[in-house]
Amino acid sequence: MKIIVFIKQVPDTTDVKWTENNNIDRANMESIMNPADRGALEAALKLKDLYNAEITAITMGPEKSKEILKEAIAMGADEAVLLCDSKFAGSDTCATSKILETCIKEKFNNTDIFFFGQSAIDGETGQTGHSTAKRLNIPSVGNVSEIIEVNDQEITLISETEEERRTYKIKMPCAICINNYITKPRIPKINGYIKSQKYNYITYNLYDINIQEDKTGVKGSPTYVCKIYRNTDKREGKIVYNTEEIYQEIKKVI
Repeated sequence: MKIIVFIKQVPDTTDVKWTENNNIDRANMESIMNPADRGALEAALKLKDLYNAEITAITMGPEKSKEILKEAIAMGADEAVLLCDSKFAGSDTCATSKILETCIKEKFNNTDIFFFGQSAIDGETGQTGHSTAKRLNIPSVGNVSEIIEVNDQEITLISETEEERRTYKIKMPCAICINNYITKPRIPKINGYIKSQKYNYITYNLYDINIQEDKTGVKGSPTYVCKIYRNTDKREGKIVYNTEEIYQEIKKVI
């Protein structure tokens, strides 16, 4: 079984910086592995423990993104790939999914399962996993909270939202988007740390994966951020205890 886990380096949300084009300035701020992607990696590692799967971690970003690839190797991933090209900068979810699709077709076309985090804390769109699956013409399931069983052809899993909990069977190859914060990722062992320091990371640029420049970055992105601002509105709060008073307060807003 061959598995790819897509992970993303995201800014520490306590110290977000922006470029003049209203993109996150990833090169000049502290970054971490996206929490949901860490959960996706843990889900893949559990399958590795059970089925001796081979795991490749892939991230797209600047050279600095190798930091989270080191984490992935330390946790137990077998291979790690960095998609790095200045022309990828500014890619929205549409362009990103196109880059990932092209990379998969060029370099990893025999993969059984693609793991994604449900969403990233720097965007919260929840689109990249499903968009990539759509481009690859494979099924996808989102908000996955548990993988029940895996056989040679399909996976049984649970998708859970605030409204419902459903069990699905999905045929491989497929994409699985792991729900945010559903599992506690393992702590790397000392051998993992040693491997991560010695590992020879693979890097692919635009030409390596054979994608047209106008399909990537700002040129290939139909959406863009037009304005970023902090909400400074202040609202006064009021604590109400009496039932009749609560009723009167509700009447004011309906």
